[in-house]
Amino acid sequence: MKKPLKGIMLSQDLLDQILEYAKGMYPKEIMLLARGDRVGSYLYIDEVLSPPLQHNGSDFASINIFYTPFTPSIIGTIHSHPSGALMPSLQDLLSYMGRIMGIAAYPFEGKHDFAFFDRQGNVIPYYIGNKETAKNS
Repeated sequence: MKKPLKGIMLSQDLLDQILEYAKGMYPKEIMLLARGDRVGSYLYIDEVLSPPLQHNGSDFASINIFYTPFTPSIIGTIHSHPSGALMPSLQDLLSYMGRIMGIAAYPFEGKHDFAFFDRQGNVIPYYIGNKETAKNS
């Protein structure tokens, strides 16, 4: 029997890359696909992908699902909120894809400007670590 999930884990380097990309695109929103898998008691995010043909605006980011590489390794999406709101909007919840949704909020400075949510908008705890850390905990 599998252990219940403790949360999500990603490396500090990956979190920094996400925040830097969001900061570089500010004041436009970004949209990324999170690729990963279950490792131990965590959903571990290995990498993020920038979907082709995305449209970015100051209060939206959209993708064309017909050009999106949805495979079992895509476990959710990550997008930014240039407004600084670190919670999903109703539109975010209505367009939820995958098992998780990550939001990076302005000013995109660190762990406190990032969060993960489930389909109902509840916070999912996340941790910084590598795959070995995830396997052994």
